[in-house]
Amino acid sequence: MTDFLLGNDFITGVIAFLLVLIPAVIIHELGHFLAAKAVGITILEFGIGMPPRLARLFTWGGTDYTINWLPLGGFVRPLGEGVVSQMGEEGTDEDREEARRRGITNAKSVYDAKPWQRIVFMIAGAMANFLMALTLFAIVALIGLPEIIGARAHILYVAPESPLYEAGLRPGDFIEQVDGETFTDLDAFYNQIATADAPLTLSVVRPDSSDEPFTLDVAPLAAPDEQVKTHPVIGQVAPNSPADRAGLQAGDLVLSFNGSPTYVFQDLQTLIADSLGARSTITLWRDGETIEASLVPRTNPPEGEGAIGVAFSLNAAAMLDTTVGLAFSPGPDQQVMQPQPLGVAIPYALDQFGQVINIIVSIPAQIFQGTADPDMLRPIGPVGVSQAGAELLRESVSENRPMIILNFIALVSISLGLTNLLPIPALDGGRILFVLIEIVRGRPISPEREGLVHLVGLALLLSLMVVVLINDIAHPVTDLLR
Repeated sequence: MTDFLLGNDFITGVIAFLLVLIPAVIIHELGHFLAAKAVGITILEFGIGMPPRLARLFTWGGTDYTINWLPLGGFVRPLGEGVVSQMGEEGTDEDREEARRRGITNAKSVYDAKPWQRIVFMIAGAMANFLMALTLFAIVALIGLPEIIGARAHILYVAPESPLYEAGLRPGDFIEQVDGETFTDLDAFYNQIATADAPLTLSVVRPDSSDEPFTLDVAPLAAPDEQVKTHPVIGQVAPNSPADRAGLQAGDLVLSFNGSPTYVFQDLQTLIADSLGARSTITLWRDGETIEASLVPRTNPPEGEGAIGVAFSLNAAAMLDTTVGLAFSPGPDQQVMQPQPLGVAIPYALDQFGQVINIIVSIPAQIFQGTADPDMLRPIGPVGVSQAGAELLRESVSENRPMIILNFIALVSISLGLTNLLPIPALDGGRILFVLIEIVRGRPISPEREGLVHLVGLALLLSLMVVVLINDIAHPVTDLLR
């Protein structure tokens, strides 16, 4: 059943929408509701979903609790307030009469409250979202945080005549254990297999065989190279670059440049910089063979390509034993999810919350400096959130890691809280701005003028939402996740 639901894009999107957005919006409105109760503002209705109303669930404490037809979160309706502004004297009087019929003798509208009470009421939604995110981050830690238990050796090449090949080891395999024990790094792994004088048992994962570990029994290696060295591995070759014309390929190990050995990327980088514009010789190792190629490092390469047109990962250094016929590089670390105590979960939640806030508030500076990633600046609406949530929900279920979707829900909750605090008309931040102006002026701006500003702001926000909605449909957010 789970496979069917998560295999259907539409159904998964709906589930993600209900799981990610609806709780965040309801929590936001619940924050407003509780703050209103705390400062004495009368709330006539707390609705789940948006009007039109489907049913009144019950009335308690003078507040109607309703369920509504549109599944778009929820809302609170304070006394005397419409969608964007006060209802006027007639509407407020009608609300007061309704409050009296419900037994509320000291009904108070938002605009009857003191400025600081209104600020508490308006800011509480965002605070509730932040508290929700902190709680989710803490739950993630309580469920389990990744803990490294060992390294992996990624096999790049194994000679056909090697005992390793005869035992069944193949290029692309990942070795996780030697004789039932993990290893801390590649040096420790190689030391275990090179010094063994008895058959070894390797625990191996092959990506194309359902990722299930299996074991191989390997005879001792004959005359391994005790001075095995690391060499940088080429990651990509730019088309029509000096490296491309010289025949370099992704996966090649760079042994030397102009006769000088290269053990790490920085060695090669220095040697290339010293040979710009000069014919140079690069020595490679590929599939058990040593190859020499000639090229001329460019003095003015295209942006992002480098002098010879190859890309390296700073950590992509492979170990090579030409005697045994084995080349291997670091694979992803082995991890287990380790549940954390509350004393660790709370600091973790605060740290994660701080990191997310720091990333979001740094975006304006990145835009100004021109360093922001355009994809990260793209606004997304409910459809986009559902698309991303569906992708992450599938991943969370397939890997049995609920923390994936929980982290996303926390991120959405923080984003919703921060967005509502922006000083934009019709948002909580815009309303707070008017209260602050009132405090500075010593008197409020007329409700009619404030209402007009909020109405214009709401119209602009809805127009933006339509544009964002169309963009989310035409250019799915999931394209950015792949």
